[in-house]
Amino acid sequence: MVTVNRQLYVTACLFTAFILLLGAAGCGSPAEEEEVVEAEDVEEIVDEADLDDAEDAIDETEEIDVEASPVDIDEWRNPTDLVALVNMFEELQWSWTTIENGVETDTFLVSYSYAGSETIDGVDTSVVVITFEGQETRAWLDEDGTVRQAEIDGELIPGEFADTMMEGMLMSLFWPFRMVDSYDVQNMLQESGPGIEWNTISTDQEQFNGLGAEVTRVQFELSPPAIPEGEEISIILAVADFGGDFQMLIEWIVEETDIDDFSFSMTVDKIAPR
Repeated sequence: MVTVNRQLYVTACLFTAFILLLGAAGCGSPAEEEEVVEAEDVEEIVDEADLDDAEDAIDETEEIDVEASPVDIDEWRNPTDLVALVNMFEELQWSWTTIENGVETDTFLVSYSYAGSETIDGVDTSVVVITFEGQETRAWLDEDGTVRQAEIDGELIPGEFADTMMEGMLMSLFWPFRMVDSYDVQNMLQESGPGIEWNTISTDQEQFNGLGAEVTRVQFELSPPAIPEGEEISIILAVADFGGDFQMLIEWIVEETDIDDFSFSMTVDKIAPR
């Protein structure tokens, strides 16, 4: 188990470095640049017309520049750790696949379920079960996110040692959701800017173990200045809207880029909210 977790951790770190290299964390900046351009346009209008005409021009400028959002997000759910999972979901299952030179190299399947609450050494804990590659890990989690106890392959691991042992594994298993944050996906779905273009591919009704949702798939084309010069990247994002109660990313596909014949996908296929 320790060997598998170490390999998974290294894999996650490599993908993290790759994505950050693409400049994804800076996707929010074009919106600020656009606001500066709009402000300069408004100043020119004021210089050339009286105050009433300027106010009308400002209104018209805003109406022209406002772009429709591909997805309306009221409550974004993106679990990046066990505490978030416990607060948001009873069950969740996700997977990610890596592809190099057109060949699928690895697929990892992870499932999570909430198994109730117990008191450990006088501390109230939430019991969670994580299954990875057929191996079940049970963890007792306090409200601060500390693992008070763990059970791996039937072996009970107490106290601080359990928290340390689980930390590396959880960093690896949660990396797709953490990359969603690094990519600033929530804001990308609501506004575009220089170097960020999107179009809606489809909107369909889909079922997730009996839970219905409207799923919108959006294709993003990224180019400079959103990412470094000489690079291009194509991303497909699928967001499920569960009746207006919450929205979450259920599919994320990074297609091949100019700098490497590499792609990967992340898919959520089982959802049971709390």
